[in-house]
Amino acid sequence: MDKPYNLRRNSMSFSFKDLKPLEVSFYVFLLMNLLCFSVFAQTNLSGTIKDDKGLALPGVSVRVKGASTGTVTDNDGKYSLKLTAINPVLVFTYIGYKTKEVALNGKSVLNVVLEDDAQGLDEVMVVGYGTQKKSTLTGAVSQISSEEIMKSPTVNPTNSLIGKLPGLLAVQTSGQPGADAASLKIRGVATYGNSSAIVVVDGIERPGFGDVDANEIESVTILKDAASTAIYGIRGANGVVVITTKSGKLGKPKVTYTGNISLQSYTGLPIGLDAYNNAFLQNQAYKNDNQPLPWTDAELQKFKDGSDPIGYPNVQWFDYLTRKFYPQTQHNINVSGGTKIAKYFVSAGYSFQDGIFKKFDSPYGINTVPNFSRYNFRSNIDLTLNKDLTVGIKLGGRFSNRYQPAGLLSSSAFSYDTIEGMISRILQVPAYAYPVTLPDGRIAQNPSVGLNLWNPFAVLTRYGTRNDDNNTVETTFNLEYKLGFITKGLSFKTNFGYDSYYSNVARRNANWAAYVWDRQTGAITLSPDTRNRDEPLGGINVTTGGSTNSNLQTGFYYNRSFGKHNVSGLLLGIRQLITTTSDPNNVLFTAPPKASQGAVNRLTYNYNERYFLEFNAAYNGSENFSSLEGRQYGFFPAVSAGWTLSNEPFFKKNPVLSYLKLRGSYGVVGNDKIGDNRFLFLTSYSANSNVQFGSPNSPTNYPTIFIGDTNLGNPEVTWEKGTKRNIGLEARFFSDALKLNADVFDERRKDILTPRKSGLLTFGHSYPSLNIGEVYNKGYEIELDYQGKIGQVLFGLNAQLSYAKNKIISSDEPLGIPEGLKQEGKSVGQFIGYVSDGFYTSAADVANSVKPQGITPIPGDLKFKDLNGDGVITSDDRTAIGYSNTPEYIYSFTPRFSYKGITLSVLFQGVGHVSSNLILNEQNNGQQMYPFMLNAWTPENAATATWPALHARGYTGLNNALSDFNLQNAQYLKIRNVELAWSLPKRWVESLKLSGIRVFLNGQNLYTWTKFKMYVDPENLNVVNQAFPLQALYPSSKVYNLGVNINF
Repeated sequence: MDKPYNLRRNSMSFSFKDLKPLEVSFYVFLLMNLLCFSVFAQTNLSGTIKDDKGLALPGVSVRVKGASTGTVTDNDGKYSLKLTAINPVLVFTYIGYKTKEVALNGKSVLNVVLEDDAQGLDEVMVVGYGTQKKSTLTGAVSQISSEEIMKSPTVNPTNSLIGKLPGLLAVQTSGQPGADAASLKIRGVATYGNSSAIVVVDGIERPGFGDVDANEIESVTILKDAASTAIYGIRGANGVVVITTKSGKLGKPKVTYTGNISLQSYTGLPIGLDAYNNAFLQNQAYKNDNQPLPWTDAELQKFKDGSDPIGYPNVQWFDYLTRKFYPQTQHNINVSGGTKIAKYFVSAGYSFQDGIFKKFDSPYGINTVPNFSRYNFRSNIDLTLNKDLTVGIKLGGRFSNRYQPAGLLSSSAFSYDTIEGMISRILQVPAYAYPVTLPDGRIAQNPSVGLNLWNPFAVLTRYGTRNDDNNTVETTFNLEYKLGFITKGLSFKTNFGYDSYYSNVARRNANWAAYVWDRQTGAITLSPDTRNRDEPLGGINVTTGGSTNSNLQTGFYYNRSFGKHNVSGLLLGIRQLITTTSDPNNVLFTAPPKASQGAVNRLTYNYNERYFLEFNAAYNGSENFSSLEGRQYGFFPAVSAGWTLSNEPFFKKNPVLSYLKLRGSYGVVGNDKIGDNRFLFLTSYSANSNVQFGSPNSPTNYPTIFIGDTNLGNPEVTWEKGTKRNIGLEARFFSDALKLNADVFDERRKDILTPRKSGLLTFGHSYPSLNIGEVYNKGYEIELDYQGKIGQVLFGLNAQLSYAKNKIISSDEPLGIPEGLKQEGKSVGQFIGYVSDGFYTSAADVANSVKPQGITPIPGDLKFKDLNGDGVITSDDRTAIGYSNTPEYIYSFTPRFSYKGITLSVLFQGVGHVSSNLILNEQNNGQQMYPFMLNAWTPENAATATWPALHARGYTGLNNALSDFNLQNAQYLKIRNVELAWSLPKRWVESLKLSGIRVFLNGQNLYTWTKFKMYVDPENLNVVNQAFPLQALYPSSKVYNLGVNINF
């Protein structure tokens, strides 16, 4: 072996003087090339990434294709990168945008515009207890981003979802400030029990999200089929709405302010006729019944010319008490950013909605304007403590107050402490009833007009107040520890939610003295009813409520790739406790908690993103079911598969069909929302100390225990079980310009808790409800999206169509019920009524036609068909008419345009195959008349009449019974939302030392096309207290909004 000194001795040395000129030239050339290569290897690349609207994109991944070199953009969308390759290809990736590859070609500055791809295959979709890439999904899942949610200028984000997610039925039944949330149902109705979807916020099941500030929401996802909902087991059959709030992103602090100032106006209300026409039609009604006319011609003339406004007033009460426009405002400021160690999103918001009534002076200091105010705050923090351990805490809270002038809380059905009770007084008092006040300022009233038809002005200014305060704190703690030292891709995760909900309702009531003006003599007397004394506001009546909820999810996650094989899974233990008020004493948080617990599992496999298999299951249960009967826990499995044909080698790439995927799922899911009562499997016993025993002459009272008539338990009570099937197709055409998603589904829901109807009548106790109901539901969903570009103009169209129709298979019908009255074979909520056959045209027609039992109709009354052929019209002649009040069809289409920072979108949304039993008639409490009644049947207009003959108060005929004549077609098409926005030019914004300014005009519920004849918004219905008329509701609002979004 050579020695080291031999190497030194034999080492070679030289000097330039020993080289020949040609050799010198060669070495100089070689050195220059090496220097050039070295300089190139040190190239610094920089640039800015924006979206197609010119807004900077923070957090965009910038990497060299085929290498590990990369970075992310900062808060202003800027990046810098040192390159070591010659003319590399840069890959730009950002969630929600199309991935873009750009060759450097010697540039040192590279600015890139990313195109929006909200339905991109790399988009991360939120699913039960985790996330998945959209391209790997095998279930039916739809999702929208915060950008879509923010287009709607609504305080309640549930209303922002209407028409934007296929398969979601969102209906706004009221517009009352603070009580205007939309009801949410997924894929129609599959039960005649509770059909509401559950809500999950940041992984924790919660009562709702209507009071969450829309600025805090990152995305809304709906889970529809068994593959996506079976993991929720006993709770998932009605579908799941998943809300994900925003988190911080890597970059310097980004401050954003969003402000909205709006004007609201009501969409519609059934406003009665003026005094003259109302009185004229009242005379017509009494004339039809051969009764003395209530008004003389001279009195009608006074109504018409207004010559005696005290004795013969014309007060359009709704116009007098309400205003056409009323304000709404929303403000939010949030800060987000982060480092490699800590990321944060902090938000504070304020919302205010004013109400429909005018501001009137009240002698008792009552505010006559209903309103709602809410304060929101949120702090989401994620900490990366080391390469394996991350923890996070999400703290969200809100404090709200809903105020309304209100009447007396009553144990009877007619409780006036709701806005519906107040509005019912306004809408039923006819214009001729009485003036607002007498000449000396005292309250006018006339009990003869109708029962409890108090002066609406006095109701607002002198009846009372109600304040609903709601305080909420929702906390989510999460931890993830990577267990790569055991096996790559394994991690341990825990998610713990602890929430507190507290409500306080404070009521105060007053009274007033009302006076009756005699139209003939002018005499004034004190009203003989209870409105006979002035009493200021009394003491405060307070009721409280609330709950504390805890939810623990802990277990293992696994995600790993083996070449082209990709495997993932999770195994979690779940426990949820809900502690509420104790019912007897209304003491907070003392009732035994409602508990549910179990285990959930998911396994997924895909080969080269071509073939997909997935298994989801939950084994869980509830303390609401009997453990002795082995019915406390259930197993809910689902399997699904997918096949991306466009990734097959045989699928040739072409510009027409660029992507094609098939998927399907099958599984069983449960629904434990089977009633408000707990422990239905237990028989309840009651004590009685007054039962007499012994001799009749000397009885003795002994305490006894007995079972009440309705207290029998059913030890076999269980949850509903839904067997769901789904087949889906996803396709993209014309280089991804046109996207198609389509799903076909069905569900068979069994074990629906049903009151027993076919048993013996003399059982001694009421039968307990049994799990014997069954409903079949089926339908389809189609979504199309097109995006095109002409020059600098981007344009697109999104269209959605959802259809769901159900049929009751079993509901335990009473024995001997006529076929037309059976529920089985009909839709849930199907309206049942008479079938009309025109009007009776004459006395001879009345004599020769079938008539209602016990009633002698007159010409102009409705004629009905004798369906059972027994020669008389009875309730047995009713049958299915129209549809239910749940739409079978939901559709929307949204054209959109963008040009140099200016964007425009218009959302048209509608429903079909839906009916409403909100029907106006003259037999209301005040015999209020409406404009369509001006064409009621009379001998003079018999050929053109569009409404049956009117009748005097107390009419008992069938004109106003539910029939196919008066059941309303409630389908509609609305301009649900419009937004015109402008992102100010960069040079303007930078001169103000800001990052971005976006100004926008938008509106909600702007116009409605409908065949609905009853003047209200066809969506609206009084669902709060139906002891009052269905039209006694607070109307939905049209909203005209001006807003600004500023990035600092």
